[in-house]
Amino acid sequence: MKKSIGTFDNQELYLIVASYRNNNRIYLAVETEEEGLYADITINLSDMMLPDDDYIFVNGDMTRELRNFLEEQGIIGETIETYQYNMVKYDMAKIDLDLIKKYDPDGFKEYEKNSDDIEL
Repeated sequence: MKKSIGTFDNQELYLIVASYRNNNRIYLAVETEEEGLYADITINLSDMMLPDDDYIFVNGDMTRELRNFLEEQGIIGETIETYQYNMVKYDMAKIDLDLIKKYDPDGFKEYEKNSDDIEL
């Protein structure tokens, strides 16, 4: 069962954890009970390297207010570096996998299963 990450913009937000199909990197988003998907947190820049599984590229379409809220909740860490990708700049940030697992244990379990299935 998902646990609320808090109230933002008068709506209770819940974390979604999944993985991208092409490279099994972690996918994060937030949703509301009433409206479903609220915003994507991550973006999959598949040809850009990440140092480890606990790093993400932050979706540049997210509002600054939502990003600040997610940083306050510990979902997204501070920006480590910013990369130019095509015509847009994206921030790389570290995430706390243990905290993320608490908010969406079933999604995290599926993400781990998909990560374990990668053939190198």
